[in-house]
Amino acid sequence: MNGQKSSIGLSLKRKVIKVLRLLLFGILYTRISVLKLRHYFSKRTKKLLRTKKKFPKTLNNKIKLNKNLARQIFIWDTSENAIKIRLILVITGFLLFFSIVAIRLIFIASTDFIEANKFLSKNNMLRRDIVDRYGNLLAVNLPIASLYAKPQKIVDTDSLAQKLITVFPELEKKKVLELLRSDKKFVWIKRDISPKQQEHIYNLGIPGLEFEREQKRIYTYGNLLSHIVGYVGRDMEGLAGIEKFFDKLLTTKDEDIHPNGLSLQLSIDVRVQSILEEEIAKTVQKFKAKGAAGIIVDPNNGEIIAMVSNPDFDPHYPGNAASNQLFNMVTQGAYEMGSGMKALTLAIGLDTGVISMNDAYDLSYMKVGKFKVKDYHPVKGWHSIGQIFLHSSNIGVSQIMLEIGKNSLRNYLKKLKLLDKLEIELAERARPLFPPYSRWNDLSLVTMSYGYAISESPAHFVQAMMPLVNGGIMYPLTLLKRKTGEPVIGERIFKENTSKYMKQLMRLVVLEGTGKKAEVKGYYVGGKTGTAEKVIGGKYYKDKRMSSFFGIMPATNPKYIIYVIVDEPQGIKETYGFAGGGWTAAPTVGAIFERMAVLYGMNKLEEHDPEVQELNDIDYIINGRT
Repeated sequence: MNGQKSSIGLSLKRKVIKVLRLLLFGILYTRISVLKLRHYFSKRTKKLLRTKKKFPKTLNNKIKLNKNLARQIFIWDTSENAIKIRLILVITGFLLFFSIVAIRLIFIASTDFIEANKFLSKNNMLRRDIVDRYGNLLAVNLPIASLYAKPQKIVDTDSLAQKLITVFPELEKKKVLELLRSDKKFVWIKRDISPKQQEHIYNLGIPGLEFEREQKRIYTYGNLLSHIVGYVGRDMEGLAGIEKFFDKLLTTKDEDIHPNGLSLQLSIDVRVQSILEEEIAKTVQKFKAKGAAGIIVDPNNGEIIAMVSNPDFDPHYPGNAASNQLFNMVTQGAYEMGSGMKALTLAIGLDTGVISMNDAYDLSYMKVGKFKVKDYHPVKGWHSIGQIFLHSSNIGVSQIMLEIGKNSLRNYLKKLKLLDKLEIELAERARPLFPPYSRWNDLSLVTMSYGYAISESPAHFVQAMMPLVNGGIMYPLTLLKRKTGEPVIGERIFKENTSKYMKQLMRLVVLEGTGKKAEVKGYYVGGKTGTAEKVIGGKYYKDKRMSSFFGIMPATNPKYIIYVIVDEPQGIKETYGFAGGGWTAAPTVGAIFERMAVLYGMNKLEEHDPEVQELNDIDYIINGRT
């Protein structure tokens, strides 16, 4: 890059020297012209004076002589002052002419320099590397050559166009001719050419064709991290993902503002990212789903370990991707969470003291106004909090929500950041969808209690669920690896006991409920399934659903949480035609947990461990004994 700038500077210097030489020539030429004029005027003056002496001194002759002299003086004034004035005017004229020429040449030279330098600055901009939490390269620069032409230097455009399309068959001759006949200083012919193509062009030896050394952004894992890392434009400006969010940071030369050195280090583990991507792809294919997404988070600091949105795209060629491929379901999508929301409803109820684990509710029947609340698996009679969660009862959580009230609900949703735009280091972020607070009534509270009438991104939901399983603290989600030993500042949302009860309830779902297929023997997985009908054009469709599963491992003291959501899965023979979260997303989460346990060498828990025994005490959880 420095060599290129020096070359341009040298070219400008040569042009300036040329202009100065031209000015010097103009001054010398002017001086010679002045001397010639003075010589001519001197001879003319002497001749006129000799003529004047020959005229008689009569009045008529005087008048005639005066007229003649006046006419001659007007054209060729022979007085000393007039000659000086005329000489000054001539010199000034010459100097003005040459100054205009010089200024024009300097302007052209400097314009060429500025334009060329502008392109050099953009095209040779060195972006910093992006690496994962273990230093694996995710995005890096690669030097390449690009071909451009200076149309003013090209003689035979037709012949050159034919030669160019021979080397670059993908180019259209008509378009190449338009470029070569352009009145621009330079035009790009082909960016990012191969060394062999560069050699072919070089061997042509045609004036007006030149190469530019540029930088190309290479994404070492291709599609795998496309929705996280994003991509850059032709001139290396960030256009999506991390590349766009940290565009200024990635291009600055100030090393001091980089917390992890020269590279931007993400919290992503590319190995886990690969596991998540593979398992989600299997799920999409198996259930012929429209798409799916997943996110893995460390609940003890908010670091995102992996994040996948399927379908994805090639970040080298984003222009070839369809709109659904570019769409990041994890951070851009806003979906009704379905039964997953019931965990938050119970947590708020427990934390506010509205309910306790010893409480019970009648699940036989419920009606709000003209709206009848129904359960997917109806049960009769009174049931405990544990049973309400185990059976995922809409009637049970609806009654609890009405006791919580809209003021407490809004306060908790606000603290859980479920009412605000997602805060994460990506350009693509969603806003939640919910009715205005002024319109919240008993019906809206009831539907919100089991995951309808409020839509969130999966990232929103995971962030809100984090304090339910980590002791009550919510940490901001981040895609950047936190510094080792640096304290992580979080906000307490729930009491520790609330978190303890929710972990037990989630373990119950995997032991006896809809989350059985997420179990990994020896690691005591907990979780909550979710299934919600999709809303299209303001209408719910029973045959189109979003199926999900939120999982924790181990449930005693979660090290990892996983959330997987599947878009419009289809029931298959193996699942008896069902396509809910327990049949589609739960086994996916279980497979991911199992592979992660092997990858990280996690030790299995012992059954006699007091924490495990308490966690697996189904009777205690269901009946609410103290």
